[in-house]
Order: sequence, then C-alpha cells, then structure tokens
Amino acid sequence: MSEEQNPVVRQAKPVDPKAKKRQENILLILLIIIVAGVLFVLYRSGVIGGGASEKPVETYLNAICSRDFDGFISTMPQKIAADHISDRDELGLDGSEYMSRLYADYFGEFGDDMSVKAEFTGRSRPDKVYIDNFRQSYLELYGEEIRFSSVFEIDVSAVFSGSKSSSEVDLEFYVIKTSDGWKVVGADYPTNPAEE
Repeated sequence: MSEEQNPVVRQAKPVDPKAKKRQENILLILLIIIVAGVLFVLYRSGVIGGGASEKPVETYLNAICSRDFDGFISTMPQKIAADHISDRDELGLDGSEYMSRLYADYFGEFGDDMSVKAEFTGRSRPDKVYIDNFRQSYLELYGEEIRFSSVFEIDVSAVFSGSKSSSEVDLEFYVIKTSDGWKVVGADYPTNPAEE
C-alpha cells in the first residue's frame, strides 16, 4: 500500500534539538547525583574505602615495635595523644624510653628487636552502648564532645616475634573517623562471652 492509499500513515514530528539536549543534560545530572549519593553512603558506611580505617592500626603496631613515639601518637585523636605527651614529660623520658616502658611486657616477652606482622581478620560496627559509653567517657575526661562520622571495631591477628620468642596475639582495635582522618581510640584483647 502506498502512502497515498493509507490515510493512517503519519509523519514523525521533527524533534527540537534544544529540547533533546536539555533532556539529556537533565538525565546526566540525575545520574551523577544518584551515583555520588550511593558512593557517599557506601563510603560513610565503610563498605568502600574501608582499608583506610586499618592504616592507623598498622602504624600503631609498627610504632610500638620501633619505639616510634611520634608515629604512635599520630594514630590518636589530639586529646588522647596529649595525655601520652604529658605522661612522657612527667616521667622525664624521651619518646623511645617512654615506648619501652609503656610496652615493657611485650619487649620483655619477645625481645628488644621485636617486630610485628598484622593480619586484619574482621571489621564490624560496635554496638550503640559502646559508642555512647565512649562519647560519655571522652566528655568526662576532656570536657568536650568528640566528633566522628564513623566507628569500627577492627580485629587483628598480630604475630609478634623477636630474639626471645614469637607468638600470635589477637587484638581488637576501635577506630573512629574524624576530620583528621581515621584514629585509634582503643585497643584490647578480645573477651569471651563467658568472661563478661
């Protein structure tokens, strides 16, 4: 059938190139906003970029072994670091002497040439009770609220070794994300539920 015989055939309206370009721009902007929002949520929750939360833990452990006081306190929020500086100064020790005294049990067990190899075995969010207790303790100790956007418990299997001995030590670190980056706010040995 020819066009002349078929009265139903319609010609397509010409598309306004400006309107089409405007729609494409709007869709592109919406896509960028959605992708940025998803990435922001994933980053804040630690699903992506979480390796950064492990870095201060690694620095902390290596600083202990090398008796690097400056490296050690660089992993902590300013007020907690200031407490260590104050303790060191009151004892009249240099940084290396302070680290030797603070971790004398480790150096005594493993040797003065102690080194560490850390394997990160897990990362989770502490429960709300822990976070609230930490905030309250910080407020009581330092007279101000600490601001952080994220917090994780990081489980570490640390193999300490030196001239005296070698042993694997399980540790739990608590890290927070502040405006200065990820900081260590606590480290402890894991407890069994029966011990609580």
